[in-house]
Amino acid sequence: MITKITPLTRLPSKIDSFDYFVGHEFREKIKIGQLVTIPWRNKKTQGVVLSLESSPSFPRRGLVQRPYEALAKEGGGVGIVDNKKTFRARPITEILDDNPILTKEQFELIKKFSDYYFCSKGYVARLMTPEKLKLKTKFNELKFEDHKFSISKNQLKELQKLRLPEKINSNQTIVIQDVSSFIWLILHLAKYTKGQMVVLFPTIDLINSVASIVHKKCSGKLAVIHSQLNKGNYWNEYQKVLSRKAKIILSTRQGVFLPIQKQSKIIFFESSSQDFKQYDQNPRYDARIVASWLSKITNSDLIFTSSSIPLNKKFINLPLSSNIKTSIKLVDMKTEMQKKDFSIIADSTINSIKRAIQNNKKIIIISLREDSIQGVSVKKIAEVLTNQIKNCKIATEYGANQNFDVLITTAYSLEALKLSQERAKFSLAVFSSIEPLLAIPDFRGGIRTFNRLNFWKIMCQELQIEHIILQSYSSDNLAIRAFAYGETDWFIDSELKHRKELSYPPFFQLIKLWHKGNEKNEFDRALKLLRFELKDKAKILGPFQDKKDKQSLLLKIKNNTDLKTLCSLSQDWVVDRDPENIL
Repeated sequence: MITKITPLTRLPSKIDSFDYFVGHEFREKIKIGQLVTIPWRNKKTQGVVLSLESSPSFPRRGLVQRPYEALAKEGGGVGIVDNKKTFRARPITEILDDNPILTKEQFELIKKFSDYYFCSKGYVARLMTPEKLKLKTKFNELKFEDHKFSISKNQLKELQKLRLPEKINSNQTIVIQDVSSFIWLILHLAKYTKGQMVVLFPTIDLINSVASIVHKKCSGKLAVIHSQLNKGNYWNEYQKVLSRKAKIILSTRQGVFLPIQKQSKIIFFESSSQDFKQYDQNPRYDARIVASWLSKITNSDLIFTSSSIPLNKKFINLPLSSNIKTSIKLVDMKTEMQKKDFSIIADSTINSIKRAIQNNKKIIIISLREDSIQGVSVKKIAEVLTNQIKNCKIATEYGANQNFDVLITTAYSLEALKLSQERAKFSLAVFSSIEPLLAIPDFRGGIRTFNRLNFWKIMCQELQIEHIILQSYSSDNLAIRAFAYGETDWFIDSELKHRKELSYPPFFQLIKLWHKGNEKNEFDRALKLLRFELKDKAKILGPFQDKKDKQSLLLKIKNNTDLKTLCSLSQDWVVDRDPENIL
């Protein structure tokens, strides 16, 4: 018997699986999806079983035919060259777990994923499969930071009026107002979930902030999955999901690969975040797209939540957790300059800060830069306030039990919920400048700015901050006006019109290709092939050249276009389907 196994080691995305021999002692026990030990090069490593065959087929699927010596060096397996030279498959050495580590539903997802992102099934299986430690080791239970979350009695009644389980569908986004009401949402929906509840967060910091209260409320039936867990903890948390011991799972984007039950719920917190798109490693997958496949495969509900109204304008408003609704004031910095006020913090903003201090309230000022030679930064704002406000305690870093009047910081402290201990102590938040985001020359620049501002707003509302001041040199920008004045319909209509005219999503699909090799002939060959195969189906823009002299292409493709041609590209090509930015 021959089994197709993909080793749990770093391999190119085109490499699928290797053929291994199943000895008599394992033939009654071996199953698809099991974790096994195999010989690999001059050592043993773990691998996952992808398929079982009574007799091997040649050549091995997913691999280019190469000489016997090269295949043997890579770890062995059955191969054939020119129908004359063959060699024997090396045997598996151990079945590490009788129960499969990958489920039937995960294998369905593997196929869908590999087809869409132009990578081998073995590569996707390697992404999904956790590695088991050889020795039995006791691991400490995960510990979580204690953060304060609360809901007022009046607002609890408003939340309960929604009757959410009957209303939510995948086309609607739940627009959230703060984090406390979102926590209520997941705990409330868990009561109506037959399977499991998978909650996906854009960052690990947010998981760590929320995990403590969820752990207490769900009587320990919690699993936490993210990249900072060590191998032992990751294995234990994965096993909680696989064995159904975990009712609620908190995870980053990799949670879409977990073995969840049928009839579960998959919920995204702040679904507009760029962090749900893999951007620095292959395959560059989008967790929101993968989750849509997973929900269909497992017959699960898919729920998107966001601080912003979505482009399709289909949404449900989730009420605030408190009675305090944050107001927004836009300060036009160009108008301030006409008044001979050239400071990076406007005089009117300074006066608002002084009033807050007089009322014994704290102020937080957000800058997108820690330090900068030109423009607004934490360091420069601190210099301005030190000179203009006397007897004011200014902090540029946040620490527990720290005594300050004004906290000047980057967005991290706000976005990561590091200030939850200061709830109700702040009365004013100042967004000193949003221009660095607007300056990015990308078709998503406007919506990205709008989403970021709204995310900051819900974090301010979580802290019960009553007032926001947004300083901007672009007060006529539609994204700025949508945030400050509520002109959301105008902004969205303009955004969609612009995208349709220029063939951008959701009307067209984007694929970014760049060549990381040094063979110019390969780039020219691929470009010629793409232009021939995709004529009348796609707009091919480029080539573009970056600072490292690497060339790239941008494809604008009509939806449902056959893209098999991209599978023929060599491993020197990086394929980014549905890129977050096109720079």
